[in-house]
Amino acid sequence: MTKTKTTKPKKTTSQKTKKLDSKLTWLPKKTFSLEFSIPWSEVQKATTKAIDNITKNAKLTGFRQGKAPKDLVEKSIDKTKLYGEVINQLLPISYSKAIQDHNLRPAVSPKVQIIKAEENQSWQFKATSCELPEVKLGDYKKIAKGALAKSKIWTPEKGKPDQTQPEPTETQKFNLVVKALIEEIKVELPDLLIETEKDRLLSRLLGEVQKLGITIDQYATSSGKTVDQIKEEYKKSAEQTLQMELIMQAIANDLNTKVEEKEIDKMIEQSGDETIKDKLNTPQERAYIASVLRKRQAIDHLLGL
Repeated sequence: MTKTKTTKPKKTTSQKTKKLDSKLTWLPKKTFSLEFSIPWSEVQKATTKAIDNITKNAKLTGFRQGKAPKDLVEKSIDKTKLYGEVINQLLPISYSKAIQDHNLRPAVSPKVQIIKAEENQSWQFKATSCELPEVKLGDYKKIAKGALAKSKIWTPEKGKPDQTQPEPTETQKFNLVVKALIEEIKVELPDLLIETEKDRLLSRLLGEVQKLGITIDQYATSSGKTVDQIKEEYKKSAEQTLQMELIMQAIANDLNTKVEEKEIDKMIEQSGDETIKDKLNTPQERAYIASVLRKRQAIDHLLGL
């Protein structure tokens, strides 16, 4: 059963803090749809700004670039393109306000649908996104211990029982632990989250394929697969990647792992290239590095059980 919540604008002395007329509907798997309106007065302001920007660089017969009268430029503009620019201006700001009004924490960029965009009326939009799912870890340490213990049990594929078996590598141990955790800890992933990760992986594949000078269809044929089969494989890979990342993040939180600034500095320093160092030394990248290091600590803890 879906739940809806409507937020109506409240009178305020500051236009900046004014809430949007919006409606939140919760869907299954931490997915939500958010309907919101942009007043026609705001659309007009953004339209005027867009026309001013276009006028500065407009090329009309009989006038030097940027010197044509504004009214002539406005008549020459394709309204579809103009309103497209207006939407690009208003949508990110309005969506962000609606997100704040409802205290949402979207995990992926929204899929946006234009419900209504007519002159002299408020413009209405519907954005669909999702939050990260809750991860119920259970006795994850017991699961990890069990997976590591199984790695020491002899099985036929390991050779003769009397042969000395090599100690599993750290990577092999990690793979065994992760497999067990994914099997035992059920994470209900939002479909939109899976699709976003799948598209990211496919985009990377497409880039690699293009470098080879072939199409994705040719790549699929050379691999003995169809494009649909490749998409399905990447969807499964996306699910496993997301499950692993979310589980390890939850474990890192449960263990209360900490990362010091000097550890982040050391990792950035190890990149070597000065240009790369500069790119990594930003608040966003440092936060990402910290999350990687926290999960690394969690992994080390599990492998040491």
